[in-house]
Amino acid sequence: MKKLLLFLLLTVFSFSNDSIRIVSTAQFTTEMLLAIGAEEYIIGTSFLDDEILPELQEKYKKIPVLSAGAPTKELFYSLNPTFLTGWQSIATSKNLGEIEELNKNGVEVFFTKSQKTSSVDDIYSDILYFGKRFNLEKNAEEVVENMKREIQKVKKENSGKKKVKIFAYDSQESAPFVIGGNGIGNTMIELAGGENIFKTNNFAFGTGSWEKILDENPVAIIVVDYGDKSYESKIDFLKQNSPISELEAVKKNKFIRVPLSYISSGIKVSKGIEKISNGLREVGE
Repeated sequence: MKKLLLFLLLTVFSFSNDSIRIVSTAQFTTEMLLAIGAEEYIIGTSFLDDEILPELQEKYKKIPVLSAGAPTKELFYSLNPTFLTGWQSIATSKNLGEIEELNKNGVEVFFTKSQKTSSVDDIYSDILYFGKRFNLEKNAEEVVENMKREIQKVKKENSGKKKVKIFAYDSQESAPFVIGGNGIGNTMIELAGGENIFKTNNFAFGTGSWEKILDENPVAIIVVDYGDKSYESKIDFLKQNSPISELEAVKKNKFIRVPLSYISSGIKVSKGIEKISNGLREVGE
């Protein structure tokens, strides 16, 4: 079956005259590329966190999904790729090889700056880089301008309002895995009108403490939705078995669902900010 799949993939792409052959190993880079119109260059994707944006789904369905996680080196090189982007962790000896090895084998590598920072401007910069690299600059500029308008709209709606304390829960039960102050998630919370109770923690995602959550008494709780544990099961744990089950925010169901791809450094960030802002209004703040 694997050999048949490999043969089909090679057959589909072996007749392409395009010199640009992109493999994208992160949903956020895949969506950036699709949004600027680079789909004809993408020969494979992996690491889908959740649903692709509705307006990009038709484009996405035409591109082979190489694997749920990291594709094998054999499959990767069988497609004769010339450009790799996605999660930076893909370029390790355990996965597709170090950057030097990839370059030596004719693969250009670009990892977005924004996946390592807390700046929305860095996301814009990454999108514009893709636009320039693949001669789609006007499209990239339009994507960036749309994001800026969406964020500006939220900022205007929240102008003059008092910041609302938020706890952003990712996972784990013995100690909560949370959104800290050193990533795009914290920036999004601030732009949406919130104040992250773990903003002083120097990580993007990391381990917090139930005691701090109790002390801070947040008004609302973001629940990051992804992976094997459903959004509903996370809420059930918080309400039934967690140390914070008696908090008002928990008892009054002041939860805001945010899919992981909406809180990753990609084109969904502006829509993620809007989700958080709308969620705060819906829970009564």
